Parts: sequence; structure tokens; C-alpha cells
Amino acid sequence: MSAVGQHQAQQAAVARSNAIAQQNYQREMQIAAQKSQKDNKVYKAEQEANTAALNNYYATVSRNQAEETRAKASNLQALQETKKDAMFKSQTAIRSAIQAQGQVLARGGAGQSNLLAALDADRELGFELAQIEETVYDKTLATAISQEGITLDRAAADAAAWNGLPASPMAPAATLLPVKPIKAQGPSGLALAGNLVSSAASAYGTGYTLDRT
Repeated sequence: MSAVGQHQAQQAAVARSNAIAQQNYQREMQIAAQKSQKDNKVYKAEQEANTAALNNYYATVSRNQAEETRAKASNLQALQETKKDAMFKSQTAIRSAIQAQGQVLARGGAGQSNLLAALDADRELGFELAQIEETVYDKTLATAISQEGITLDRAAADAAAWNGLPASPMAPAATLLPVKPIKAQGPSGLALAGNLVSSAASAYGTGYTLDRT
């Protein structure tokens, strides 16, 4: 009976140990599943935020390009208006010089004063045309500088938008799963049988000895 009780106690202890190990394993599996689910949700949210940021970046680049095109077109339009105005002023100056020379010739005479008057008209025309040409040159140079500045501003705006993008999300690492416990084996029935046989033989030997005495 002592051997049977000891055998049953050992089996119960092993069964309890296996049950505790299995419960711990199930709990750790649940924790791992919850962690994996949480990591996947965070990764999905980061992906959505990154997609929204990229869409906003491309929209910003498109707006920057449109603004660059508009600003450059406005500059070129202003330059064209300056050239057109210069052309009208040149035509007016030439017409005025021709009229002045006509008046000199209409007065007649070949004196020094008439020659000086004609030369003065030519000189005034030269001054006006040079001033008009200088105005067009300055406007052309200013327009070229402004166009380059617009290009640089657009590049800086694009770079700022790019630098404002969040880092690409990293896929979550695989969650480490707990090691499945190996079921411990309790004492076998053969061991119990051996113990019983050993106990019986011991009792038999003891009884035999007592009988002889």
C-alpha cells in the first residue's frame, strides 16, 4: 500500500507540473498574440500616415511647380511690356528727331547754326535711344536674375517638403513564440509492479524468518 500511495503521489505531482507548464504556455501564447496584433496595428497606422504624408508631399511639389510657372510667366510678361514700351518710345523719338530736322531744313539756309541744330537733333535722338536700350537691358538682366531666384525658391520649397516627410515605417519583427513545454512522464506501471514485487518478497522473507524462529 505504501508503494501504491507513493506511486500515485508521484503521478499526481507530475500531472500538476504538466498542467502548470501548459497553463503558462497558453498564457505566454496569448501574450505573444496580443503583442503581434498590437505591433501590426501600429505598423498599419504608420503606413497610412506615411501614405498621407507622401500624397501631401506630391501635392505640395505640384503647387510649387505651378507657382514657379506662374511667377516666371509674370516676369516674362513684364519684360515683354517693357520691350513693347521701349519700341513705342523709340518710334516716338525717331519721329520727333525727323520733325526737328524737317523744321531746320524748312527754315532754309546753310549756316553754322542750321548745321548745329541738325546735329543737336541727331544727338538728342542718340541719347534717347541709348537710354531706352539701357532700360531694356536692365529689365532683361533683372528678369533673368528673378527667374533664377524663382527656380531656387521652388527647389528650396521642394527640399523642405521632402525633409518634412516621416521615415518609412519598418515592418514589425516576428514575435518570438514561447517554447512548447515537453510533457513530463510520471512513474510507469512497471516501476510500480517492480516495487510491489520487491515489497512482497521482502515481506515474505521477513515472515519466513519469523516462522523459523
